[in-house]
Amino acid sequence: MTNNQIFNGLLLVDKPSGISSHDVVARLRRILKTKAVGHSGTLDPMASGLMVCLVNEGTKLSQYILEGDKGYRVRAQLGVRTDTLDTTGEILEQVTVDFPKERILAEAFKLQGEMELEVPIYSAIKVQGKKLYEYARQGQEEEVVIPKKMMNFWDIEAVEIGPDWAEFDIKCSKGSYIRTWVDLLGKALGCGAAMSSLRRTWSAPYHLPQAQTLEQIEQAYTGVPPWGSAFVGMEHALPQIKRIRVKGQDKVLLGNGQISHDLRSQLITAFRPAEDQYVQILAQDTGNLMALVGLEEGRGFVLKRVFKY
Repeated sequence: MTNNQIFNGLLLVDKPSGISSHDVVARLRRILKTKAVGHSGTLDPMASGLMVCLVNEGTKLSQYILEGDKGYRVRAQLGVRTDTLDTTGEILEQVTVDFPKERILAEAFKLQGEMELEVPIYSAIKVQGKKLYEYARQGQEEEVVIPKKMMNFWDIEAVEIGPDWAEFDIKCSKGSYIRTWVDLLGKALGCGAAMSSLRRTWSAPYHLPQAQTLEQIEQAYTGVPPWGSAFVGMEHALPQIKRIRVKGQDKVLLGNGQISHDLRSQLITAFRPAEDQYVQILAQDTGNLMALVGLEEGRGFVLKRVFKY
């Protein structure tokens, strides 16, 4: 059965390891029959787990979704050091290790909090218009100064520990590299370490159990809505942002890109500059997300995004 309904919003995908984030987007474009698909954070091919994808009008939410913290389950192979900081890379050093569990845990739990760290040379960060991994692949590491950035790691919990490997659940700030954390653990233990598997379990405010595999999404989308927990409609996509509902003339004016006097009065009452960056405006009759409004100095309330269905 072919589905003729158009989906707007977020799609929570349980990405398998072995394919790129670009491959996931390409597959969703075929399934959903739309080119308007993006994602809010790349997962390397070796990584699996939660990818928050954006579909049709949902692509306009990109900057508001990207800012969330992340959670992962990571497995570290101890006693090995590679050029990519994971086990897909070239081995630079390898030693036999047999650590007591207590030693591994003690060092891991020290690696929490905010730290200024170098980003991995095998990353897509651009320096002088060129991606870092391009310098690395061309043997030009000496020609580039590797930038540092603030990374924050917290809520580290041991899942399972072996004599030469360890698996942890860990949360981190946007843009933090789990490979870098694993490398730090290896340095702390004095033996080196490389990331051997990674699974994203959380991308605030969404959790992996809400996601579906590509196969499940394809099967669900052939039917009628609701299609399942992986399909997050526009009206539910930003639960952390305050909402106001409009109707009648207020709704008509908003659809034309104008904020009515009555809506402006509601915004003044609801908006708390110390707490709120934006307010969502929803249609009272359909529940559709119509716009995001922000407050700008010297301009007052302005439309940041308007959504058309």
